[in-house]
Parts: sequence; C-alpha cells; structure tokens
Amino acid sequence: MKATKLLLLIAAAALTLMVSCKGEDEPEVIPALYFMDTSDEIIGKIVLDGTNTLSTVKDVAGMSGPGIAYDDETGYLFFSDYYDADTPDGKIWKMKPDGTGLASIVTGILDPYGVAIDHDNNKVYWADDAEHISRANLDGSSLQTELVTIEEASMRAVAIDEKNDKLYFYEAWFENLYVANLDGTNPTILVSGVYGYSLFVDTENNKIYFDDQNSMTLKRANLDGSGVVTIADVDDRVFGIAIDYEKDKLYWSDRGLGEIYEANLNGTGKVTLATGLSSPRGIVLVK
Repeated sequence: MKATKLLLLIAAAALTLMVSCKGEDEPEVIPALYFMDTSDEIIGKIVLDGTNTLSTVKDVAGMSGPGIAYDDETGYLFFSDYYDADTPDGKIWKMKPDGTGLASIVTGILDPYGVAIDHDNNKVYWADDAEHISRANLDGSSLQTELVTIEEASMRAVAIDEKNDKLYFYEAWFENLYVANLDGTNPTILVSGVYGYSLFVDTENNKIYFDDQNSMTLKRANLDGSGVVTIADVDDRVFGIAIDYEKDKLYWSDRGLGEIYEANLNGTGKVTLATGLSSPRGIVLVK
C-alpha cells in the first residue's frame, strides 16, 4: 500500500514537472499593432515590447486598402482592398499575422473602406463608397450586400458592439455617425454634423471613439451619443483606433503626419510609437 502511494506521488510530481517545463518552453506572446499603409502598399507591424520595432509583414501592392481587423478565434487578419476605386473590383482579404494564408473572401465591391469583426457570430462587416454596409461569414459565404443603405451616402468606417448587438458606422457625405441593429435594421443618427474615417467601440467602458474631420480632432462619447468630448487634436484623417485593455492604452494613426500614437484612454500622456510612415491607415491590436 505504501509502495503504491509512493508511486502515485512520484507520477504526480513528474506530471507537474512536465506541465511546468512545457509552459516555460511556450513562447511569450508579445502584443503588436498591425497597420495598413496604402502609399507603400504594405501591412506593417509595431512590436509593443518597449522597443516599438517596426517591420513589414506583407507586401500588398495592387490590393491595399484603408481597413483592417483581427479575429482572435480563427487567428486571421481581414483587410479591405479598394483597387480599382472606379469600378466594383474591390475585395476583402484575409491572412495570418505572419503573412501566410492570403486569400480573397469577397470580391466585386465598389471602394470598400472600414472593416470590422463580429466575433460572436463569425461575421465580417465592411463599409463601401456605394451607400452600403455589408457583411459575410469569415470565409466569405452567406454574403449579405446592402445590409444598410443610406441613399447617396459615402460609408467610411464600421464598428461592432457585440455586448449590445449594435452596429456603428460613419457616413462622410451627409456627415453623420449612425447606430443600427447588427442585422442592419433601424439605422439611426447617433451624432450629427460629424464625419470621419475611424470608429472604435469600447464596450468595457461604454464609450465610442471617433475622429471628426470638421474639427480635426479625436473624440469620445457615450454609446448613446451623449457626452461628446475631444481627447486629441489630429493633423489629418484617422483611419485606425485600437485599445489595449490590459494596459488601458489607446492607439490611433494620423495619415497626414505619417505617425501612430499611444495615450491613456482619455488622450493624456500621448507618445509617438512610429513616425516617418508614408500613409498609415487602419490599425489593429494583435495579442
């Protein structure tokens, strides 16, 4: 009996050691910001380990666009491609963060801009310059074009609120920020008289971030559109906004200055992570 207990203790100790060693051997996941640069036609990466090392992940010449999103369940990046902007030949692409697995999942879009992922329902949404918000499954199936249509509108950005099953989108021609149900029903103006190119829904703090090109600022509001405040000035269009909740840090791009920034969630403590970029557009945090 004592011998049996001893063997069991030895086996348990060996298993604990194996698990511990396995954990030590697993590489540490270092967060990184991925971004689109449409002038250089690349997808770039900034490693957020204190060095802010900048590198090119993928050459996307001839298939570059302003929007990028990440699905942590499938491990794929999704990005828009608005070439050729004058004909409905735009696409939505997906690829792994290491640049492999590149594939187009939706084609025949007129000028797609922002993209967003509905992780709970495995959907990708995008805004286009032809009045519409559309969506499809993450493999491109079950395509639903014209999920939302605003006549004569120019859609620019799209964001998903999975907590409240809401869809937010930006329209540049009439200058309104909208909210709708995830299925596209009941589109309603949330904030009027503003327009821009980027949206981010912060469901942990019940806030929405957006750039306003009329005032050349980055703003934050409650999810019902109230309490709009300015948190930063911008030089040009902001195509990308991201948040790291573990560090409570906000990130955004500035196309005109060619820079990407980090700040506190209220905009204070701003630092420049990257400068000298050609035309940084959408950004997304990958962890």
